[in-house]
Amino acid sequence: MNRYIIFDMDGVVIDSEGWYLNLLRNFLSNNNFNIPDKVLMETIGLDMIHVFKRIESYISGNDIEKLIEKHLDNIKSSGEPDYLKIAFPNVKDCFYKLHDLNIDIVIASSSPRNVIKKVLEKLDLNRFVEFYIGREDVKNTKPDPEIYNAILKIKKGKPLFVVEDSEFGIKSAKMAGLKVVAFNSKIYNLNQKESDYIVTDHNQIICLI
Repeated sequence: MNRYIIFDMDGVVIDSEGWYLNLLRNFLSNNNFNIPDKVLMETIGLDMIHVFKRIESYISGNDIEKLIEKHLDNIKSSGEPDYLKIAFPNVKDCFYKLHDLNIDIVIASSSPRNVIKKVLEKLDLNRFVEFYIGREDVKNTKPDPEIYNAILKIKKGKPLFVVEDSEFGIKSAKMAGLKVVAFNSKIYNLNQKESDYIVTDHNQIICLI
């Protein structure tokens, strides 16, 4: 088995967190829900169901399933972000270097598989990625460790480490018994204290191997 590293996608490869957060913020505001920004920031890294469960006390008396459906329609009608513009600097350089070191790359994301595929193609990273696991591939999304346990089963061994950004992603990997490197973009004030290391540039990941 080749050595390998698992990367989260949203918040690690691309800054999609901000794009989705703004859509959520505007959706809630347009529907007359006043939710503190601090609370919304705490939803970073969660899938849609868990996001709305997190803010449930602020939207009590409303049908959460209908709100989720309405917001999903809102996201679809908003198109998609420019993935090239929201890609973090040095991601491609990092993947190149890992490839040269004969280290496999696996993506573990709560995004749908078609989105992961599109991001990797747009950024020309698909040639470096051995495989990816998305939302449809697991029953329970992060912070449940299922996505990481699924990768361990496929690879038949542990990675060198996982690269995550959010508190929930870090928790998911740690519950699977994995070493975690937290990527801190300095954009969001995320709780990364459970991680083993923190980096602010993707090239710093190479130094940890």
